[in-house]
Amino acid sequence: MAKKIEHTTEILLVVLAIGILMRSPITTLPLVLTQLAQHLTVSTGSLGILTTLPLVMFLLFSNFAALPLAKWGIKPAMTVALILLLVGSALRMVITLPTMLLGTILIGISIAHLNVFMPAFIKAYFPLKIALYTTLYSFSMNLGSAGFNLVTAPVVTHWGWQAILLILTVVPLLVMIFWGLMSHHLPEKMKALPANQAVRTPHRSIWTNPHAWLFLVTFGCQSLLNYTMAAWFPVLMGYHHLSAGHIGFIMAVYSLVGIPVYILTPHLLMELGKTGLKVLVAIPGACGIIAGLMLFFQNTASFGFWLTENILVGIAISFFFIYTTTMFGLKTDDPLTTARLSGMAQAGGYFMAALGPSLYGWAFRVNPTGLPQNFVYVGLIVVAIIGALRIQRLTKVH
Repeated sequence: MAKKIEHTTEILLVVLAIGILMRSPITTLPLVLTQLAQHLTVSTGSLGILTTLPLVMFLLFSNFAALPLAKWGIKPAMTVALILLLVGSALRMVITLPTMLLGTILIGISIAHLNVFMPAFIKAYFPLKIALYTTLYSFSMNLGSAGFNLVTAPVVTHWGWQAILLILTVVPLLVMIFWGLMSHHLPEKMKALPANQAVRTPHRSIWTNPHAWLFLVTFGCQSLLNYTMAAWFPVLMGYHHLSAGHIGFIMAVYSLVGIPVYILTPHLLMELGKTGLKVLVAIPGACGIIAGLMLFFQNTASFGFWLTENILVGIAISFFFIYTTTMFGLKTDDPLTTARLSGMAQAGGYFMAALGPSLYGWAFRVNPTGLPQNFVYVGLIVVAIIGALRIQRLTKVH
């Protein structure tokens, strides 16, 4: 019994530690992009690729991330992914444009795999507590991102912007050491398949499963909305003459509003009956639709209007993210299927997300307050609601 409790504690710490790394290497670098551009004597705009590259890596590698799990087992696969993250972070400390690009590519590849591995890891080690550990994992992701955002400014002030790159390397190193110590004691819950069997279990089967497409569409709608809103809402609010201070505060609230949603949703998914689950989808869905309708009346510089808009959008997007992430485990029978479903949904979802900011940017240049983008926003929320309700009705995805 004591050994079981010890393993549970170790695995919990692993989930929290890796969760901290899932966003911070990507979300922190833009905070020092201006200083980095000055050091490299290039324009800040030309370094925008450093924020785009991880998304491209998610798109390219998510669908194939289950292959290392089948070939090596979950512990070796996660070790390799963490090593890639550490190497990529270390390369970015060598401040040249090629090393920054290569390091960011490796970080993107690593996180693309870890995004798929973690739902499978939770499914393997906590099949009866998927909701709880998905909540903790999602919370640690937000905590890591928010923590780095909070410390970046004072660190830059006291020690310079290069210190942030050092911290972004030291933290993965510490997590890698911690994982090495902990994984040695963990039982292997997902062993490697025989070579011929691993090769004969392709991804095509999950892509031809219509039930799996419900996950892709629902995850894709929230990804497209999230990346588009994060990129363009500050610009849109600036167009309506909100101050930089107000915009910064509103975007911080937009990030933080997801935390209670991440905490409550997985638990409610396990506890509610059929009617309750429909209401659970309907409430954040209604928040998203109300926010979409508000955009038709956006010609205002009211702080309250835009704060309310971002809170409602944040609730909707956060819900559909944690909903699909939790359902990856709840609607599959084994960790490998969880990984394949997660990889497929994320590959398709990030493809949709990659299109969003560019298309919105084109629409914004044509007409910043145009009706087409508002109708598209409402339509995406409606599609996400329908997809989430259909996912509820599924028994299992095989």
